[in-house]
Amino acid sequence: PLIMYESRIKLLYAFIIFAVAILIGIVSQRADADFVRTILGDGYVNMTLENVEKGDVLAVYGRDNEMDTFFAITFNNVRVSFFAFAAGLLLSLGTGFMLFQNGVMVGCFFTFLAQQGFMNQAFKVVMLHGTLELSAIVIAGAAGFVMGNSILFPGTYSRIDSFKKGAIKGLKIVMGLMPVFIMAGF
Repeated sequence: PLIMYESRIKLLYAFIIFAVAILIGIVSQRADADFVRTILGDGYVNMTLENVEKGDVLAVYGRDNEMDTFFAITFNNVRVSFFAFAAGLLLSLGTGFMLFQNGVMVGCFFTFLAQQGFMNQAFKVVMLHGTLELSAIVIAGAAGFVMGNSILFPGTYSRIDSFKKGAIKGLKIVMGLMPVFIMAGF
């Protein structure tokens, strides 16, 4: 809790970038119905449209057995959050990009589902685990900013000492997310 309190400004930055990116995804998808294909790819969009025609827009979640789905969701969450943290090595710009990219995807995806008439059903199913996942991405982004800003703004420390402290602090934040990833996958 103390590290999160000390990192509250970076958490705010991460949230603002993610929220603005979601809005950009929403506006972009509303302006161009094919924008979703650019962001999510033709294969995923075509699969989703096939599921829409079958009346089960979220069939993608029911294709594997529960244990495989659990591991797939958990692994993906850990991967995305780790990349959001590690991208802080690019002087916080990489973390900002990861947050932006994922936010646009979320906004675009939900707008696409709303355009297909499945927003209510999709929101209920996706947000069962998505609430935890999206929060964790923002928190991992804050961890990336902690590490990246330690390189950019070393204060009275040498740049390497500041980086070491920032990396440890950020890693503690990301490691604290592991129970969240497991719960989201469950």
